[in-house]
Parts: sequence; structure tokens; C-alpha cells
Amino acid sequence: MFSIRKSSTELNDALEPRWHFPSALSPEAHAEWGLYKILENIGLHEILPPGAGHNRVRLRKDIEEYHIAYAIDFDDTDIDTFIAQRPDGLAFDKEKKICAFLEYTTAMDTNEDWAEKKEQEKNERYSSHLGFINHLSHREKSGWKASQTNFTTGVRGSLHTNQFYEIGVARGKEQKHARSHT
Repeated sequence: MFSIRKSSTELNDALEPRWHFPSALSPEAHAEWGLYKILENIGLHEILPPGAGHNRVRLRKDIEEYHIAYAIDFDDTDIDTFIAQRPDGLAFDKEKKICAFLEYTTAMDTNEDWAEKKEQEKNERYSSHLGFINHLSHREKSGWKASQTNFTTGVRGSLHTNQFYEIGVARGKEQKHARSHT
């Protein structure tokens, strides 16, 4: 038997787990963590009971407002696609108000710039979503910030090491230096 940890071992100032990771152990559970659920979780939209319809209209207006405000090309059919996209995983730090999209990718690592190309592709895929969440947060003065962390491995076992440095994994000499001062 095994268990899946849904929070980090790192603690916040209240001595509670800092990060929470919603788990999706089925396709249905994964589908639930779309844009509506993310926005509800951070208090930027309320999901109303089925049939109420008001939340869908309000969210569509907010998405349209965001795209117009930042001169991002879109049309009404793009809104449905925008709402339907889901990151591979999510992490929430409620104390620091961080919503992180987690993207996991395996890419062909035969070219020298394979990792950078895959990083750019993943970042472009969700840049409007992150911008939209940050736009709503700013408008509502909620203090939430959305970001993205990509974990990319090559099919031949290569790792894109910069992604690990971004999340605080120390480099060789830095790691030895940090251990000697603790």
C-alpha cells in the first residue's frame, strides 16, 4: 500500500505545510482542476451550482476584458479553449499567496537546445492563463501571484538543470558551502 502526499514537508510560519498539491488520481478529478476550480481556490471566482449560469458569464467577461486590456488576439471560440486547458499539476502556498502551475515534460534530447525549446513551448502555453490570474488578482487586490515551474527530462535521461536551481536546489559548490554553515 502507498500514499500520495498532498502537502509539502516544508512548514510555514504557522507550522503547517507550506505547499498544498491537489491530487488528481483519475481523469475526472484532473478535469475538476481547471480554471474555474483554480480561481475558486484562490478566491477570485465562486463556482455556483449547476444551472445558475452566472459564474460562466462573469468568467467569460473577465477573460474577454483581460485579452482586450493587454491587446491579446482572441475571439469568442478561443475562450472555451482557454477555460478548458489544464496544467499537469498545481501547487498552492496560501500564506504567501502563490499559485504555481507545474508542467512535466519528456522531450527528444538529441539537439543541443532541446530543453530551451521545450521550456519556451511550455511557457507560451500557459502565459495567458498566468497573466489572467495575475490580472484578476491585481484587480481584486487579493495579493495572489501565479507562476509556472517546468520539469523537463530528455528521453535519453538528460535533465534541464536550470529548473532545479529555480526552485532552490543548490549547485555543487553552493550546496557544500551551505552544508558547512548549518
